[in-house]
Amino acid sequence: MAWDEWERLKAGAAPRMQIDHLADPGGSGSGPDLKASKGPWTKASGVAEDLRTATDSALTDLKTAHEGVEGGTGGFASTAALNEILPTWEKRLTSVRDECGRLHGALARTGRDFGEIDPAVAGEVDGVRVPDQGKPEWAR
Repeated sequence: MAWDEWERLKAGAAPRMQIDHLADPGGSGSGPDLKASKGPWTKASGVAEDLRTATDSALTDLKTAHEGVEGGTGGFASTAALNEILPTWEKRLTSVRDECGRLHGALARTGRDFGEIDPAVAGEVDGVRVPDQGKPEWAR
């Protein structure tokens, strides 16, 4: 691929890769600063944990509801259908529960990172003193 073709492809992709509502990095640079906080991540982590707990409870309720079904309803077509679909619902609910548990951990770690690591880095950056660029070099 020729260099000019590569540059043309990059230029065509740049608008699609821009973060919504932010100024073009090659432009005026007047867009807002990106800000992040741990609050939304921690809240989302809590929601994922709540969903994991609710799904686990539903899975237990489903298993409990199916106990003894065959004893009183043997021979009915509906009993056979219930027994046929039970494993698929158990598999689905188990997958949802496990994914919510995974998300809970990942979102909590991200919130912790934003809450602990980013402020630490900001503190280090704030400690760097940059000379006033508005003054001529001889006046600094």
